[in-house]
Amino acid sequence: MGVEDLTAHMAALWRARGVGLVLGHGDRVVRCNDEFGVQCGRTAQEAARLTWQELTPPDRHDRDVVMFQQFLTVDSATMLTELALPDGGRRPVLVAAAQVDPGGPRWIAVVLDLSKDEQLRRMAEADAAILSTLLEDAPFGFALLSNDLRFLRINRELAAMNGHTVAEHEGRYVFDVLPQLREGAEPILRHVLETGEPLREVEIVGETDADPGVEHIWLESFFPVRAPGRPAVGIAALARDETELRRLQREIEALSDQRRQALEELQRGLLPTAIPQVEGFDVAARYMSASEEVRLGGDWFDVVRMRDGRLALSIGDAVGHGIAAIGLMSRASGAMRAYVSQQLDPDAMLRNLDVLMGEGESEAVASAMVGRLSPDGLLEYSTAGHPYALLRAADGHVGRLTAAQGPLLGARRHPRYRSRTAVLEPGGALVLYTDGLIERRDESLADGMARLADVVAAQPPGAGADALLQAVLEACLDGREREDDVCVIVVVRPPAPDDVERTDAAPDGGAHTDAAPEGVARTDVAADGLVQAEDVVQGEAVVPTDGAADDDGGGAPTT
Repeated sequence: MGVEDLTAHMAALWRARGVGLVLGHGDRVVRCNDEFGVQCGRTAQEAARLTWQELTPPDRHDRDVVMFQQFLTVDSATMLTELALPDGGRRPVLVAAAQVDPGGPRWIAVVLDLSKDEQLRRMAEADAAILSTLLEDAPFGFALLSNDLRFLRINRELAAMNGHTVAEHEGRYVFDVLPQLREGAEPILRHVLETGEPLREVEIVGETDADPGVEHIWLESFFPVRAPGRPAVGIAALARDETELRRLQREIEALSDQRRQALEELQRGLLPTAIPQVEGFDVAARYMSASEEVRLGGDWFDVVRMRDGRLALSIGDAVGHGIAAIGLMSRASGAMRAYVSQQLDPDAMLRNLDVLMGEGESEAVASAMVGRLSPDGLLEYSTAGHPYALLRAADGHVGRLTAAQGPLLGARRHPRYRSRTAVLEPGGALVLYTDGLIERRDESLADGMARLADVVAAQPPGAGADALLQAVLEACLDGREREDDVCVIVVVRPPAPDDVERTDAAPDGGAHTDAAPEGVARTDVAADGLVQAEDVVQGEAVVPTDGAADDDGGGAPTT
C-alpha cells in the first residue's frame, strides 16, 4: 500500500463515527478527531489542549499514570480507563495506543466508547437481581417453564406450595410433579403456548403433596416468555395461594349476614307488629330494609289507636346508617309513642323530640311527621324536615301537606314547630313515606314524587289501603335493589254508600263529598296544597327544603 493510500485510509478513519483518534506528545493531547471530543463531552479543539490527567477522573490518576509510564517504555499498550465528563459524569473507554517513534514521546491512540456495553452489563445485572429476588425472596410463587412444560427455574415459595424442594422440580415435567392439577392446568398452559397470549388471575383448584387431601385455591397468571421478534421459548407462571383468604372471606360474609340479620331483627323489633284498625278507616303500613347492610338506616313508623278513638300516625328517618341510625331510631320511636300516650299536640311532640335529639353525646339528626286522625276525618299534623305527605281527595285530586313544615330534628337551636289541619274525605287517602320510596340515583326527587302522586291519583276511591300500598311499592321501587330503607303508611277512608249513590246520580257529572268537620273550612285543605296530580308531574317542588315552608324552614335528610 502506497503512502497516498495509507493517508486516504487514515483520513477516512479520522472522520469515522464511533472511533476516537488521538495524537499525543508526552502526557498531552496534541490533536484529536471530533469523535474523541464527543467521547470527552467537549469539542475536538477543547480536548486537544488537555493533558491525559485532565481527561481522566481524579481517583484514577495514580493507576493511569503508572499505565501511561509503562506504555512509554514499550511500543504499544491497551488499557481500560474512564474519561471525566464536564458535567461530573464518567465514560468507560478502551484505549489502544502505540508509539510513533520507538522510544520517542509521540504516540497515537484509538479510543472506543464502552458506555453502551456498560449499560448492557448493568441491565444484565439488574435482570439477574430481579430473577434472584423472584427465586429467593418473592412472597408469591414463580416458575419458568419450557415449551415442553418442564420446570426450568422455580422459587422456594412455589416449591413449598407444591410440597417439593427446588431441586426436585428443575428439569422435570410439570405434571409428573403435580399430577393432581393436570386436568385443570394443562389446557391453560397449552393455550398460552399456542396463542402467545397471557392469561391473568386464573383460578386453579386442587391439591398438592404439600397438603394431601386438602383442596386449595390458587390464583395464577401465565405469560409467554419471548425475545423481541422471536416466538415464545417458554412460560412464566405466577401463583398465589388464596385458600386461607377465601376461608376468611367466607367467615366475614357469614358474620356480615349474621350482623345484618341481627340489625334487621332489632329494627323490626322496634316497629309495630300489628296495625290497629279503627272504624271508618282502612290502614296499611310496610317497612322494607335496604338491600345492603351498610345502607340499613333508621327509618321508623308507628300507628297507635288513642284512648279517645283517634288514630296517631308517626313516621321518621334518622340520618345515617347502621347501628348508630338504628339506635337513634329506637330512641325517637319509643319517645314518640310516649308522647302519643300523653296526648300531646303534634307540634309539641316534635319539640320534645328535638330536645331528645340534643341530649346524646354525638350529633343526632332526624326527620319526622306526626299526625292525629279523628273519626270524622280531621287530621292534625306537624312535620320536621320530612318529605311531604300526600292527601288524595274523593275526586282524585292529590295534594301535598306543606303548611306545617319545620326544620329537621336536632338541626337547629330552639326550632319552632306548628300544627295544621287537613281533611281526609270519604273516598280519600293519606300516604306518609320516607325518602327511600322516591329516591333513585338516576333521577330527581321531583320525578320520584310525581311518580308517587300519579299512582295515588290513579287508584279508585273504593280501593283499600293494602291495594294502594302495593301499587305504590310496585311503581316506585320497580323491583330495584333498595339503596335506602323504605317506610310507607297508607290510610284510606272508604266512601260512604250514600256518597257512591249520589256520585252516580250527580246531574252535573261531579262527585259529591261530605262537608268538612265542624270548624274546619275547605279553604284550610286547599291551603295545605291540594293540587291536581298532573301539576305535581310538571315539576312542582315536592320535597321540603330549608326555609321553603315557613320561617323555621325544613329539610329532607340525606341518608
